[in-house]
Amino acid sequence: MMEKVKRSLIFGLLWVLLIYPLTGYSQNLTVNYRGVTIEQVIIDLKQKTDYNFVYQKRILEGKKLVTLSFTNVPMTYILDRLLLEEGLDYEIVKQNVIIREADKENFKRVVSGKVVGEDGVPMPGVNIRIKNTHTGIATDINGEFSIVVDSKAPILVFSFVGMLDKEVRISRDTKIPLEIRMISDIALMEEVIVTGYQNIKREHATGAYQKISSKELGNRYSTDIVSNLEGRIPGLVGYKNGLNGEGESTLSIRGVGSFQAKTNPLVVVDGLPIEGSIETVNPYDIENITVLKDASAASIYGARASNGVIVITTKRALSEKLDIDVSVDLSLSEKQNYDNYKWCTPSQLIKLEEYNFKYVTEDPEGYETLKNEYDSRRNLMNPIMQLMMDRYTGSIGDAAYKEQIEKWKKNNYRKEWQEVMLRRQLLQQYNVALRTKGKYLNSSIVLNYKGDNTGMSEQDSHALTMSYKGDLDVSKYLDFSFGLNLMKEYSKMHADMFGYKGMHAFQPYLSMYNEDGSRAAMRASVDLSEPSLADSSLGLKSEGFNLLDEVDNNFTKTNRTNLRTFLHATLKVLPVLNVGANFQYEDISYKSEEFYEKDSYDMRHLYNLFTSDGVHYISEGGLLKVNNSDGKYYTFRTQINYNQVLSEKHAIEAIAGFEYREAKDRTIVSMLFGYDDQSQTNTTHLLDFDAIRNLTSTDLGTNYSPLEVSDLINYGTTETLHRFYSLYFNANYTYDSRYSASFSYRLDKTDLFGADPKYRGRPLWSAGASWNINNEAFMEKLDWINALKLRVSYGLTGNIDSSVSSFLTASININSITGDKMATLNTPPNDQLRWEKTESWNLGMDFALFSNRLNGSLDWYRKYSSDLLATTDLDPTSGWNSLTINNGEALNTGVELMLNGSILSAKDKNKLGIHATLAFAYNKNEVKKVDHAAPDGYTSLGTLHEGHPVNSLFSYRFAGYTNDENGNQQVTWKKADGTIESVSVMQETFTPEDIVFSGGLDPKYTASFTPEFTYQGFTLAAMFSYYGGHYMRARVDDYINEGSYLGYGNLEISAVPRSYLNYWESGDKNAYLANGYAANAMNLIAPTYSDQNVVPADFMKVRTIVLGYDFPENVCKKIGVGAARLRFQMNNVATWVRNKLNVDPEANDPYSGSTLDKTPRSYTVSLNINF
Repeated sequence: MMEKVKRSLIFGLLWVLLIYPLTGYSQNLTVNYRGVTIEQVIIDLKQKTDYNFVYQKRILEGKKLVTLSFTNVPMTYILDRLLLEEGLDYEIVKQNVIIREADKENFKRVVSGKVVGEDGVPMPGVNIRIKNTHTGIATDINGEFSIVVDSKAPILVFSFVGMLDKEVRISRDTKIPLEIRMISDIALMEEVIVTGYQNIKREHATGAYQKISSKELGNRYSTDIVSNLEGRIPGLVGYKNGLNGEGESTLSIRGVGSFQAKTNPLVVVDGLPIEGSIETVNPYDIENITVLKDASAASIYGARASNGVIVITTKRALSEKLDIDVSVDLSLSEKQNYDNYKWCTPSQLIKLEEYNFKYVTEDPEGYETLKNEYDSRRNLMNPIMQLMMDRYTGSIGDAAYKEQIEKWKKNNYRKEWQEVMLRRQLLQQYNVALRTKGKYLNSSIVLNYKGDNTGMSEQDSHALTMSYKGDLDVSKYLDFSFGLNLMKEYSKMHADMFGYKGMHAFQPYLSMYNEDGSRAAMRASVDLSEPSLADSSLGLKSEGFNLLDEVDNNFTKTNRTNLRTFLHATLKVLPVLNVGANFQYEDISYKSEEFYEKDSYDMRHLYNLFTSDGVHYISEGGLLKVNNSDGKYYTFRTQINYNQVLSEKHAIEAIAGFEYREAKDRTIVSMLFGYDDQSQTNTTHLLDFDAIRNLTSTDLGTNYSPLEVSDLINYGTTETLHRFYSLYFNANYTYDSRYSASFSYRLDKTDLFGADPKYRGRPLWSAGASWNINNEAFMEKLDWINALKLRVSYGLTGNIDSSVSSFLTASININSITGDKMATLNTPPNDQLRWEKTESWNLGMDFALFSNRLNGSLDWYRKYSSDLLATTDLDPTSGWNSLTINNGEALNTGVELMLNGSILSAKDKNKLGIHATLAFAYNKNEVKKVDHAAPDGYTSLGTLHEGHPVNSLFSYRFAGYTNDENGNQQVTWKKADGTIESVSVMQETFTPEDIVFSGGLDPKYTASFTPEFTYQGFTLAAMFSYYGGHYMRARVDDYINEGSYLGYGNLEISAVPRSYLNYWESGDKNAYLANGYAANAMNLIAPTYSDQNVVPADFMKVRTIVLGYDFPENVCKKIGVGAARLRFQMNNVATWVRNKLNVDPEANDPYSGSTLDKTPRSYTVSLNINF
């Protein structure tokens, strides 16, 4: 009781002595003055307060009239703004306010203004203080401030976390209000690295990390995240080599380290790995992306870390004010141009056909074969072959022939097709983000829509992404973070069962129009004069085809839904210790409906094919093919986090946790025959599938067979379930901000392995150390070095292929004869099967020089992958021909350099600024071990070879063309001993020793250069990309000897290249590869594997040129927004290639050598508005 009395007395005494005398100063007033004198304001203040005002009237004479309005502010606040700007000062002595003229040297002034970020968005919470004093304030939610300065030469210091401090000297001539633009602090050591498991200050990190901010991502528009990553991170490469697919699957970090498992990096979003694509993340909602490259950085992810990790952190609410961001991007592409294919024009193809026909007629055997075909199947022959035979046999004369040829030369089916099917691709993307920070709950809601007309008529795709992210501060001990991300994708694409919607479905000299302009009934699969089509008793449908009739028929519609929800909880047990629990659920569903309409050509032809002896085995109506797949993925993690600094020198960070993951996938494939979309009915149950499978003849005639539709019936289900769990530990120690050491350990287990228990788990670990040299005492005098850090790390990471198993696996089906269940064995058991592993060394250096105007990093690495899954041969008597085992090894070594330079720093946005970024990477990839000997030379062309890259080109050595004893052209090749052979490389004569290494498919060198110029709110930037040191096959179609005695009708290639004419028009018939009937007796040459088709794949492109403009603040105020930015962008601006064929490696399949569509140039307009 006595203690309580003492505390009350002490508090009362403090109130009397300290607080009470100041209460008068803190009396708040509400005033509103408009066009009055200073003296009138003083009189009003005297009435509203107990103060007396002492002044000489002469000092108030000639002052401007006052317009002020304040609500609930102290009297001193009003006096500062009333007097200081008029050269007056005041002093409060007891209850008296003494007003006098201000000191001319030590002046007082109210300084007000607004603080914005680099993007022009107002920044609340910026600290502002008068230098060398303790006086300061912070900006409000609108980024605005007002402070009184009182000294001879006052300097205001503006500071904010993550931004460079900015100093502004105030004088009597300083124009008020100020606009202060803060610049990001690029000091490397202050950067925070997000690993997904923990956040580490770069100063303490020992691994190789690279970070991309949302501002950097927003500097240019890309249609997808993978494209936007190009050139930003040295060592992160997205290149299509012909073997690795599209999009995310093309990504690799520091080379390829597996033979058959995935080689693209793991993607982590807000702390947890995701099963969906990286493209399910809204690019406008990304706060930053961190790429973990070495073992020290990525090993915490254990058996999924060998390929590196991409960690994405999404944006959170930062301001109490409702922050609204609206972005609009419109991108228009030029029409697709097919000139790079170098196809024959209609006239050239006709000439080629005539050359070939002449050659056939000069060969008795060839002509006899052609004549037999003409007599039995004339109307199914190539149209020009029909015409040439008609003239040759005397059915028509020369005049009629020439007349028809001239008509055909004027046609151009490809051009007509393009007019019908092509349009300019328009891609539009809209994004709205609403974020607000409450007392307990911070919320972020983001909506994104993306529409694409695909550049093809009647096709389109749409994607709608919706996300919510909330941070709930339950108490000072407990925090929750929760949210969901929902992505709905819809697309509509042309379906084409028999391929007649394609550009090359008909000869280019034909037309889809009759001479009178009406639509022509074109011959597709069936001769339109077949007697069966005219026999009404058979009930056959029309076989005429016209693209104009079909363009609105038959589509594949897909719906994809990706739902990702999460809940994170953090319990603060102690100031230095907390416990976290994370749960994530993903539901990825895909539904595809391929619908062929009743009256479409595809269904008419299908109906006719399966009509035999007047019986229609397929019901009249449409056909619906349905493919449904659904994946459910659960991840749970619980983790203990410890973070403490002892004695201000010993920083300790440690985590330990448990993680469980489950993945379940299910697919259902079905078909509905006789389907009517309007009534939602079908007649599938009426069909006799056994009869359909065994049907061999059709009423169409003997030239046709239902067996050509071998995969018509397709039903089935598949389901896979895998479980994984892990235990992990990670610790980091830093002494005196100079020396750091880290250690990580993880144990992964899965149901894929474990037939032998010792292989069920894989312990993975890493260790690293770093030295911040810039924090040493001996570096103090070297003030031009702002940061200098050395790093070294070693570790073991893993990789997994979910398609393999150590257990015996089988597929269960139904026997079509007995109806009983039967099993087909898929893989033999292998109790030795285990995880792939990669040992990694990394030596690195981070630096910042010249007041941070130049910063970057330099790294050397060595990644040795072993226990790689590879195929080995088995004795066929065992029941298996091959087995997947851990028997491969590969090595990746390389160097990476990242440089960021501020060549000319702009003092403010109205000054010229020049910045540049350079990224360079070198990687050498090599297979060190593979135990699978190819049985012959031809097979060896497509297998792995020790001492060469994983993705390599192997060839036979082309030795020219020659003639055999019968005068037929043959391709010759050179054996290892120099002997020239002309037999097929598919024969035993061609051995594995005869093949040659033609180069690697993956670039050895990658580089990007991004200059940026800023001036008076304008920004001009470009992005140059370089890929080099690799090779590709190109223009292989030129060396495929297509054609026969029937001409150039049914081809394996898409269309006839114009280079075919070279052979016929050359005086030296062995200068070029023969084609058509002239190549009839040629051995199988496998042109894809000839070294004459291999060329360097080096190229450099100007990917983008971007011109942006940030609207001034006064303009933004007038239109009622916080900030606005307009951007114009040109994409695919220019290309340089090294190869002599002038082939763009990105418009070419590097492995097969097939020509691909070029990416058209496009133009993008973007607008971003912040409210």
